[in-house]
Amino acid sequence: MTMRETPITRRRVVAAAGTLTAALAGCAGGTGDADEPTATAAALTEPAPVPEDASCGVCNMMPAKFPEYNAQSTVEAGDRVFFCSSGCLAAYYVDPGNFEPAHEGATFAGLWVHDHETREVIDARSAWFVRETDADRVDDPMQRNPLPFAAESDARAYVDAYDDLSESDLLRLADFDMDLATFYRGRFFE
Repeated sequence: MTMRETPITRRRVVAAAGTLTAALAGCAGGTGDADEPTATAAALTEPAPVPEDASCGVCNMMPAKFPEYNAQSTVEAGDRVFFCSSGCLAAYYVDPGNFEPAHEGATFAGLWVHDHETREVIDARSAWFVRETDADRVDDPMQRNPLPFAAESDARAYVDAYDDLSESDLLRLADFDMDLATFYRGRFFE
């Protein structure tokens, strides 16, 4: 059985090809020009240097100004989004369709944050977070952010150091929800 080409079928094929071309161009952060290089799928699963002119996908601050706190994500469509801090990444992760670039229903290929103690870039999907509520204890951008740790023991030690924090303040990325996102970045959801 062969498919008969109709104007509707042809439009769908052309549209699908255009979407694929745009997605591949987006891997490189490009505009879709045929001469532009495209990134490989592996590039989407590794953090990248933060461009000096990048603005936070949530608050529009400049992530490059916060090298010990910035964060970033990639989506399978190829886009990379930079953030000034883990709090902005949390808001975007919970509701990626609410910000620019919008990625409603997107599948994240990579998510990275800086460990609160070592300042090393770590994979947010394997990180432990502390729901820090006291802005006076932390000197980071936006002054309210979930604190990422590579090791569970480091996150627990942080919680144990303060009477107002408890086991319930230990989170994984999968625990991020709208309550957490609005606690840290509520004004950006209005």
